[in-house]
Amino acid sequence: MNVSYDLAPRNGTAAATAEAGPAAPARRSVVDACSLVYDGAGWRAYLNRLGENAPEYLDVFSASFSRYFGASHAAYREALAVRWQDAVDVLLPPGRPPFDLAAHLADRQRQGVKAEFAMGSAERLPDGRTVNAWLLETVREARDRIHVWAGISLRDPADALREVEGSLAAGASGLCVIPFLDGTDPADPRFAPVWDAAASARLPVWLHTGHHFARSRPTGLGSWRTVETLAARHRELLLVAGHAGWPDVRETLLTAARHPGVHLEFSSHRPRHMAKPGSGWEPLLHHARGLARDRVMFGTSTWVNPGPTGPLADELAELPLPDDVVTAWLSGNAEALVARSAAAHRG
Repeated sequence: MNVSYDLAPRNGTAAATAEAGPAAPARRSVVDACSLVYDGAGWRAYLNRLGENAPEYLDVFSASFSRYFGASHAAYREALAVRWQDAVDVLLPPGRPPFDLAAHLADRQRQGVKAEFAMGSAERLPDGRTVNAWLLETVREARDRIHVWAGISLRDPADALREVEGSLAAGASGLCVIPFLDGTDPADPRFAPVWDAAASARLPVWLHTGHHFARSRPTGLGSWRTVETLAARHRELLLVAGHAGWPDVRETLLTAARHPGVHLEFSSHRPRHMAKPGSGWEPLLHHARGLARDRVMFGTSTWVNPGPTGPLADELAELPLPDDVVTAWLSGNAEALVARSAAAHRG
């Protein structure tokens, strides 16, 4: 298996600014279709959710987490050998600077990111709010730049439906679901009301698809088959196959060929790896001028990919792709999806 994850992540705003430099060239316009925008409490909720449901991630991506949060990898590994909670404390020590929305937006602008789909969650923060609620309130004045896709858990169908309805009322413009963290099959008929609500509201849903590292959860939770089943049952549903169902990219793309509401995004994977034999991305490049042109979106997953976003976009531009395809993948298709959803709301 040729895994194209790159385990060296971004190192935050300061590193991004330093790499770009004062004379950085003009960047291509980017819409990040998979972004994480959290403060310290939000990151702790995110990492705790991984530790409780898929602790393998804290191990496999230990170098990534350490570099992203600016922590000592040796100290992190030492703590992780005792308790994963201790490792989280290494990443998030007391006294971390508070989240600065203006600084975040300025850094994203320097990298050419004109909009991002920020993935929330229904996890509770110490003040009682959900991460979704914090995110919606925090970016209220910047929703033209940060589109909040509220995270929902499918462990309880009624709770999930309430979270969809509440987040929609509060201004969410999409949803996200990570089946391997819930340990549930999204295609279970019990969740039909959730998908019906998303389809009725024309809320796009980012669904984690493809490979995951959680050994206690079946590998098929969230696959192209899941996307196929949901798209067939709920014809108006807008689905984004997160990570493009890798390594089953061909099957995910063929699913999109059958269902006009299905899209793919390739966050967590480096564009520079895609042209390598055995990468698993050959079908995407082969069909780039055809079906894939209007169905594929760029994403980062924030901490997974290294460096600032601009160089990642440059990597895509350096692939053997026509310029119009690069533009479509970097921003055009995501903008079209947002417009499609917004038009349905106006209607």
